[in-house]
Amino acid sequence: TLGPLDNSTAAPLGQELAALLLGIPGGNMATSASFAGQNKYAGFYVHDDYRVSSKLTVNLGLRYEMEWPLTERYNRLVAGFNFGAASPVEAQAKVNYAKNPIPELPVSAFAAKGGLTFADGANRSPYARNNGHFLPRVGMAYQWNQKTVFRAGYGIYFDTLGVDRFIPTQSGFSQLTPIQASLDNGLSFVATAANPLPGGLLPPLGAAGGLSTNLGQAITFYDPKVNQPYSQRWSLGVQRYLPGEFLIDASYVGNRSTHLGVTRNINATPNSYLSTSALRDQKTIDFLTTRFPSPFSGLNKVYGSTMTRADLLRPFPQFGDISVQTADGYAWYHSMQVRVEKRFSKGYTFMAGYTLSKYMQATEYLNAGDPLPYRSLSDFDRPQIFTMSGVYELPFGKGRRFGSSMAKPLEGAFGGWQLNSTVVRQSGAPLGFGNALFIGDISTIALAKGERTADRWFNTSAPFDKNTRNQLANNLRTFPLRFGGVRSDGQSTWNFSLAKNFTIYERLKAQFRAESYNAMNHPSFANPNTTPTNSAFGVVTQTNSEPRNWQFALRLNF
Repeated sequence: TLGPLDNSTAAPLGQELAALLLGIPGGNMATSASFAGQNKYAGFYVHDDYRVSSKLTVNLGLRYEMEWPLTERYNRLVAGFNFGAASPVEAQAKVNYAKNPIPELPVSAFAAKGGLTFADGANRSPYARNNGHFLPRVGMAYQWNQKTVFRAGYGIYFDTLGVDRFIPTQSGFSQLTPIQASLDNGLSFVATAANPLPGGLLPPLGAAGGLSTNLGQAITFYDPKVNQPYSQRWSLGVQRYLPGEFLIDASYVGNRSTHLGVTRNINATPNSYLSTSALRDQKTIDFLTTRFPSPFSGLNKVYGSTMTRADLLRPFPQFGDISVQTADGYAWYHSMQVRVEKRFSKGYTFMAGYTLSKYMQATEYLNAGDPLPYRSLSDFDRPQIFTMSGVYELPFGKGRRFGSSMAKPLEGAFGGWQLNSTVVRQSGAPLGFGNALFIGDISTIALAKGERTADRWFNTSAPFDKNTRNQLANNLRTFPLRFGGVRSDGQSTWNFSLAKNFTIYERLKAQFRAESYNAMNHPSFANPNTTPTNSAFGVVTQTNSEPRNWQFALRLNF
């Protein structure tokens, strides 16, 4: 399949059309890397329940898990980054830089170290092997009296680094081949529409590219010492049996997650050169965006003739952004959870639950040069969640309160119906506004629920600076990632179903179901636009929910 034309060398549309009519091809073709990964896993556990007394039961368990590092069948993986090795372009780049140095970077301090390393027979995985993990579990149930039970528990749970979660980094194993219809500027043509690549496809260099792979471009690799993420979970609660066959359960539930995946740019311009002004600092912007002769010019087709001061000050100036996948993130969660359940009797059952919680995380960097992830409200935070479900057998027909002896035709029409329902209500996600220029009281951003509309979800008159010319750049960000008081639309879903079973004869039965999803036809709005300079700032432009949907089904069982 031919790819799109390279815009940097594309001819005007009229010329492209004329070339196409003459049978002269253009564009490119890509050879994409394939991936055949595998990893091994083994687990073992022991568990037992101890009845310490007639009132106290203790559950003890210990699990051991071992997950071997992921490998790719043909070693088509980036294995890491060599920080100390001299880049193949370093020697000439130093000579070039000495001709046009900048005051902030002495000639003696200029370097072009580092480059990607690749999996091989000795090192086949992008991260190191661990020695396995022990996962203790302990639980306790204490019966205070005949109707009251206290429960507590603690456990550690490890996540996987295997093929289900791993996104392969295969820089150098893909190659783009441009279609060159003419080698002499149109005097003759070597490529035709029937044979656009007479010379074949350029082979990817793969690991043979070594430290030269993706010079002048952004690259990604995994921290070889990445740790396996795990969570600690604990709970403490009480259950009470109430009159009318109701059960109430109230619990505190907590969680602490450690070694969560974080993406960090280790090739950002150091924070010390960024502006600390709360307003746009044009002097710093001009300082960092001033262009100088590039010491890498001519050393690779990707490099241009000039570079900005900001790029020259990068730790590894021969590359663009260098993203490393680390395990430096963490998160914590606290909640109160209440559940009320009506055991099935008298033709119905009912359950309702309510959760009040707070979810915090540190899995992002506010500034690329920051030493640690930024602690903030999680994008998964939903402080209030209410759920309700129930089943009700209509009291008509055989074995029920009314009409137990009704005739078969009436039983077939009116007896044996069952109504089911589920309800979900929850808070929306916290909103963020990027590195917005905001001078004022952040409490003025939120609007009361009754004032929110799809055209004005929050207070767009709050002191955001919406002038494009005034926006921040090359500054240290201090504006928070997200706000707990400014949230997107929550979820409000009501689902119902009505079902009836028919016995046609002993071995043949039928069931009819009528189901309604989002029965109240309540829209769940997507996030509003949160870019202050956008004309749609504060406007909701789409929904996340489906409209009311009816579904009917007839099933035969035999």
